[in-house]
Amino acid sequence: MLLSAYCLSYGNWTVIPGHWEKVFGDMRELGFDAVDLSFSESEAMYAMRTFELQVKAAHRQGLKVFVIPSRIGGRLAGAPYMPSPWLAAHQSAQTPEEPRVACFDSSEFLSWSESFIRMITESFEIDGIIWDEPKGVNLISSHVETAARYGACPSASQMIQSALDYIALLTHTARKIRPELSMTIFNMPSSPAEFTAAAARLPGIDYAGFDGTCCLQSYFHETPRQNKPSIRQTWERAQREAGSHCGTFALIENILIPKGQLNAFEEELAFTLRDTCPDHLSCYYYGHNNEQAEEVQRITMAAVSQYKKLQPAAKKSKNKPDNKNVNVCNKHN
Repeated sequence: MLLSAYCLSYGNWTVIPGHWEKVFGDMRELGFDAVDLSFSESEAMYAMRTFELQVKAAHRQGLKVFVIPSRIGGRLAGAPYMPSPWLAAHQSAQTPEEPRVACFDSSEFLSWSESFIRMITESFEIDGIIWDEPKGVNLISSHVETAARYGACPSASQMIQSALDYIALLTHTARKIRPELSMTIFNMPSSPAEFTAAAARLPGIDYAGFDGTCCLQSYFHETPRQNKPSIRQTWERAQREAGSHCGTFALIENILIPKGQLNAFEEELAFTLRDTCPDHLSCYYYGHNNEQAEEVQRITMAAVSQYKKLQPAAKKSKNKPDNKNVNVCNKHN
């Protein structure tokens, strides 16, 4: 089982290298195999040197580095939460129905996205990439290049095919440069199964699944609510869609937790780790916007660290030639 620490917008503006060493060392002691670091247009403009140093610091502590390409043309999640500067400057690539996102059929957008992923993969000694929640995969587009491909009235299924082609292109681009990369995709549970199931079967994808909650969440002082299903609620779907095509993935959303939900979070986290067994498990290291951040961190790290000790070693990817194994749940109480 592969365990990675999800870190969004970590240490790229206020840069304290000694903190990196301490944090990455702590991750390794807790049993993490990798750290997941977001990389957006912002980092590409202002933090290339910083990101390179960060990758090297993680490697010195024995961690692999998985990059999260973020907010690319508004079509991937990650951090920071911001519109795409490239898309604002290239309005011809926008989806007419939703200008905040690029059209998957725009040749201009495809070319730029490919160059962006090539830049990341060639510039840094990374070990993997995570495609974080592709957005609007069934959004109907009246873009001129969509019409040229599908006709004047494209269907939702055709839009999904364009989204799949986009992820396939970026995955191929990255692995052509670094064939050994670990490639993960996860989706929002609300994403259509037609997309999520097919994404798990894309060439080069090693792990696929969903993120999920362990309690009610809130952004500030509003009444806490369930923002999305729990990992346990999507686990059967994740297993079914991964099938024999790739390994399973889950991201624990230990974020946005008000203090009144700490007991519920700890209880559901324990049930989650009892009842599921992702081949690649990730959780946030000091997840953002928790009312009692240290307590959420303590609960999460204690649980996943113990869980890691009870699991088999990480298997090699099903997309790598010598892999013939699938992680099997090591059930425990």
